Amino acid sequence: MRSIVPVGARFSIALLTLAVLSLPALAATEKPLGVVLTADHARLDNASATIGADVFSGDALVTDRGGSMRITVGPSQVYLLSASSATLAPDASRVQTKVNIGTVGFSTSSPAQLEIQTPLGTIRGADNRPIFGQVSVVSASQMRVSSYEGTLAVTDATGAEKLIAAGETWDATLAAEPAQTPQPAVKPGINWKHVLSIAIPLIAAGVLSCALWPESASNMGCWN
Repeated sequence: MRSIVPVGARFSIALLTLAVLSLPALAATEKPLGVVLTADHARLDNASATIGADVFSGDALVTDRGGSMRITVGPSQVYLLSASSATLAPDASRVQTKVNIGTVGFSTSSPAQLEIQTPLGTIRGADNRPIFGQVSVVSASQMRVSSYEGTLAVTDATGAEKLIAAGETWDATLAAEPAQTPQPAVKPGINWKHVLSIAIPLIAAGVLSCALWPESASNMGCWN
């Protein structure tokens, strides 16, 4: 029996089938960015985090209140303390840890391969020496950066850079928008210019009417 399915429809079905069959292969080619070393009251991509679990790009890393999680990222380690949230993402030749909220510690012997991104700026090693630091993101406008080993460089959205030496802590706050100067209130009053612009034509019209008013015995002019 000859198939009644149009050629175009059969072609679309073939493409869809090929795409579905290719999904496992594509997933298998994605390499994990990190591995969970320790986990306590922590979640990995909405599931309980377990030791040895792979961490892929974009996976949600979340710790509950009182929880913690440690992840190895190549030669680096990232630590999520209580009530924290972050993700990992590849960025050129390095791995970027994006901190959303909470406290995240980090250490690496290869600073060029690790970068910490926060709402207020990017944190990285200032040179090739090992670094060990911590960032606490309180809100989208406030954070605290501490260096325990090595020098950290914090770059904000404007490109300005702040160096934090070992043993130093820096509190960063996003400057608020300048308040607008209130305009002086307009006091109520009589607009004499407007009044005169109306009154003068009316007076002129009245004078003209009187001049043209017809006089008679029963109807005297307006000047009388």
